Amino acid sequence: MQQLNGLDALFAHNERQHAPMHIAALMVYTPKTVKHKKFQLQEVRGSIEQRLSLSAIFRRRLLTVAYNLDQPYWLEDINFKLDNHIKSHELSANTTDEDFQHFLAELHRQPMDMQRPLWEAHLISGMDRLPGYAKGSFGLYMKVHHAALDGVSGTDILAALHGLKPRAFKAAAATDNWQGETPPSPWSVARKAYINNLRKPLQLIQQARELMPKLRKELDTEPRDHATPVSWQKSPFNTRIDAQRNVLLVRFDFTRLRSIRRHFPHTTVNHVILCIIGGALRNYLIALNKLPSNSLASLIPVNVRSRDQDNCGNAISMLIGNLRTDIEDPLQRLLAVRDGANSAKKLSDHIGRSTLSNVCRALPSSIEAGVLRALSALAYWPGGVAMPACTFVSNVPGPPVPLYFNDAKLVDMLGLGLIMDHVGLFHVAMSYNGVMTLSVLSSPKTLHEPELYRRCLLESFAALDNSVKSAATTN
Repeated sequence: MQQLNGLDALFAHNERQHAPMHIAALMVYTPKTVKHKKFQLQEVRGSIEQRLSLSAIFRRRLLTVAYNLDQPYWLEDINFKLDNHIKSHELSANTTDEDFQHFLAELHRQPMDMQRPLWEAHLISGMDRLPGYAKGSFGLYMKVHHAALDGVSGTDILAALHGLKPRAFKAAAATDNWQGETPPSPWSVARKAYINNLRKPLQLIQQARELMPKLRKELDTEPRDHATPVSWQKSPFNTRIDAQRNVLLVRFDFTRLRSIRRHFPHTTVNHVILCIIGGALRNYLIALNKLPSNSLASLIPVNVRSRDQDNCGNAISMLIGNLRTDIEDPLQRLLAVRDGANSAKKLSDHIGRSTLSNVCRALPSSIEAGVLRALSALAYWPGGVAMPACTFVSNVPGPPVPLYFNDAKLVDMLGLGLIMDHVGLFHVAMSYNGVMTLSVLSSPKTLHEPELYRRCLLESFAALDNSVKSAATTN
């Protein structure tokens, strides 16, 4: 057995029926030869079966400890059956893009069985009924619980499923030495929990000793730049969510995004995405007459995985990036977003990028679970509670060259995050082969006008792009 670290366990403890803690990716393929959906399903199943040994997530399940007295364990599932994790669907002849996004939202809202390995693969036949996809195209929607991996480790697993050249699928029996594990006795688990709970307070004190001097030094230091500090705000997105989901998909030309980021020094594509989202949120909230006077901000996951770590579990930190929804001019907003993000990065580097993981690792499991329950309960507070951020924005760089799943070419790829009480909006920007797809996950309780927000995103990108073109022409 392998015990979850504090950060992985955070997602396991926060699992709710109305807020499942899984992330997902959708890949769309165009095969070399069109296949019947039954043969396509057999090929997908056989391909995954041959790759089960590439990642531990495929065949291990959670073993929870009674009353959250200790962090859960990963246990090789002796009852693992591949067919429990692979499902098939077919789009109808008159499916529209909007219908497909509702279909994705329905797949994504469904919690997984927490008694099984925490992943699912859904084959979607009939993708050629949507505009832009060639005959025979099919989709593969894969979702994995966030306790098992983060976005970066997820791309590593996706890379293991693909190749740089097309190769016909060859059926072969999977051969490896994997064996399931018999669950331990409650006595042995309780004994380990007792020992861990004796150690945790000392570990927490040690973390506090290391962290407090850094925080005091940071508070005593003059601001490094003119970036506006993050303020706690109440917004329509900081409330309790329901079990329903909305999915929006917006695509940008990656070449234009890179051209925009080259307009100012020390600017990244991630800064450009944050600026576009900031402009879209500003216009959306103005249309609803709900724009706060101070700027809204975003939680930004940052990869802190070292080269010697395996590709499972979470190795992330969190930055708070100011979206500068208080600035109308796109170029001025981009500069302000860049300065704020760079300032947040410097603060994270000074305090330590692994601080979040270290604190979660030292926090007793019962306290961690209790804090999460209390936060969820606060979502019922009338008018909501003030939060330092209104959304997540995750930038996941994908491969810049075409990939293949057997002989099928990967023509489209996007990611989906998760939402929870208090933060009911999640943006994932995923690039692949020259296209950036921005997926927006929300709840009907948090994003009341999804199509209005789609227009705001497109208008925000166009305004920023045109401002950069105009500035370049003037200079």
